[in-house]
Amino acid sequence: MALSVSLLPRCSVFLLFLFVLCSSGAKVVTIDVHAAKGLIQTGSIYLDVRTVEEFEKGHVDAVNIINIPYMLNTPKGKVKNPDFLKEVSSACNKEDHLIVGCQSGVRSLYATTDLLSDGFKNVNDMGGGYVDWVKNKFPINVPLAKEEL
Repeated sequence: MALSVSLLPRCSVFLLFLFVLCSSGAKVVTIDVHAAKGLIQTGSIYLDVRTVEEFEKGHVDAVNIINIPYMLNTPKGKVKNPDFLKEVSSACNKEDHLIVGCQSGVRSLYATTDLLSDGFKNVNDMGGGYVDWVKNKFPINVPLAKEEL
């Protein structure tokens, strides 16, 4: 069953997240973009959980990068990707070192919690997300606009 976050008041979403976090036993470790950059440069996989549309507008420049959306855009708003864990499990091993990032740090926190609950061992949440990455002038990959080709 897909959960439509847009239909819940922000307070309810936060309480739901706290419940999931507390009941899962997962201990999320959030690192800043400086620490994330160092781990990415030493071989960690960067898992971008933003939508495909967000990713295609620009993303962290990393050798090992995967885009698997945590939330999907639908006509009814954003809903949790029901295949998120299956898709990550197909692309990564549970022992891989993952840095999970999104636009501002909210979706990545949810995604990291789910991954840890599913048995992934080496997962860090990148606090501040792509916004902080760009703010720090770290390398990004921005595709050329169609007019520029």
